[in-house]
Amino acid sequence: MSARRFPANSGFRDDFEGEVWIGQVKNVKVLSLAALEALALEQERRGVQKAKLGAVVVKRSAGRGTATPHLVVLTETTFRELCGRLPSEDGRAEGVPHEGTEEATG
Repeated sequence: MSARRFPANSGFRDDFEGEVWIGQVKNVKVLSLAALEALALEQERRGVQKAKLGAVVVKRSAGRGTATPHLVVLTETTFRELCGRLPSEDGRAEGVPHEGTEEATG
């Protein structure tokens, strides 16, 4: 995300900030969906305040030697600012199949 990372447990409200992004990083064993939603909404607000995109980066601690991916979480509003539309809004007329699908090739 090309952002400066602040030291852990330093008391900063955000864990990273760059030219485009601002956000928090969470390394957790468990994080409820409601808690993740609250974090994403908070970072969306922080992003608006600073004219940046707010994100939450989550890394699940699964135990020693167990690799887990980083998840980058954005609200729908932030995603739309980034991409302009949702993946389901591909600009085609409803009911028109994607190229390469069985419905399109007949």
